[in-house]
Amino acid sequence: MNFNEFRYIIDEAGMMLWRRKGANIISILIMGLSLLVVVVFVLVTLNISRVIGKAGTELRIFVYLEDAVDGRTAENIQYRLLGMKGVEEVVFISRREALDDFKQSLGEGSDFLDDLEFNPLPDAYRVKLKPDYLGSRFMERLGAEIGSWEGVEEARYGKRWIERAEKLVKGFYMVDFVLGLIIFFSVVFVISNTVRLTVLYRRKTIEVMKLVGATNAYIRTPFIIEGALQGIIASLLAIGLLCAVFTAGCRYLPELVFLGWEAIVIFITFCALLGAAVSFAAMRRFLKI
Repeated sequence: MNFNEFRYIIDEAGMMLWRRKGANIISILIMGLSLLVVVVFVLVTLNISRVIGKAGTELRIFVYLEDAVDGRTAENIQYRLLGMKGVEEVVFISRREALDDFKQSLGEGSDFLDDLEFNPLPDAYRVKLKPDYLGSRFMERLGAEIGSWEGVEEARYGKRWIERAEKLVKGFYMVDFVLGLIIFFSVVFVISNTVRLTVLYRRKTIEVMKLVGATNAYIRTPFIIEGALQGIIASLLAIGLLCAVFTAGCRYLPELVFLGWEAIVIFITFCALLGAAVSFAAMRRFLKI
């Protein structure tokens, strides 16, 4: 393909969009609104996953010490905790600090604690794990090992709550995946039929070009480029509408996060390839080229 042929193909693709402005605007609006459903779904999934991940980072193992433990043994326990696989941070919480925190959590109902003759709460270590090690199985093994140490009364991490939370999270991602596939294929179906109708509308023009000797590639390429351009414009429209939805949502949920630039570039590229692929398929299936 020489430069003149390439220039003609680009000009023809642009003219095809311009000549049928009304029909192309409707097609792009349909495609853009369909793609909006996809990006809204992705944005919602992203933010829910972020909340789940943030909640997971708050998980801690509490190592409660025996009342009779001496300072040297407590110090050795701390060093052993810091040397364990997956442990990121170990913080000592004295029984006095634990009681003060308990009073703050009770608020106005903490007055009865002032009548205590002694502090019933033990000294403890709060163990923070690295993100890659936050899981019920690892925490169970870790808790069992720590609980067997000398000077340790008990190691707790909320076993039942974590196991239930993991089941809920797993169920969420399964439902999210299935729902995402349904939305994706539904949107692809809508876009495919929209582009095919656009190509089918120009069937007579293509038949005339065939009669005057135009090659299949010469006819097909402008349609593929037109489909790619429609995909790009529709994706930009969807991103613009998503920005409006995101801005409105931030008024009520200020911690919402938007899609990253890498995800936006990938999305636009995907839409361009989808538009081109659908145009190519429509030329083969409907126009028998």
